[in-house]
Amino acid sequence: MTSIYTPSMVSRIQSEAPLNFEKAKLLSVEFGGTVTPKSVISKAKHLGVEYIPQTRKVASRDTGPTKAAILAEIRQALAMPEREGDLTKSELLTIWGNLSD
Repeated sequence: MTSIYTPSMVSRIQSEAPLNFEKAKLLSVEFGGTVTPKSVISKAKHLGVEYIPQTRKVASRDTGPTKAAILAEIRQALAMPEREGDLTKSELLTIWGNLSD
């Protein structure tokens, strides 16, 4: 199986060490768009060229309380015993009965 990467392309990837996503995008364009930045990164890793990944962004919005926290509040408000996991059918019927009163 032959590689789509020519020796000159391999040389360029190695010369850009350490590689990051921006450099991979530029190399992809330089190689005529025949390879994607993801492919360039993969090839670099295969060649043992250091790759510095992008830093992931932290979610910027508040996601609100967790399901577990809501269940704990429901159990506490209705004086139900604490336990892990979802509400059982009997617990749901108790809640339903309290709502319809």
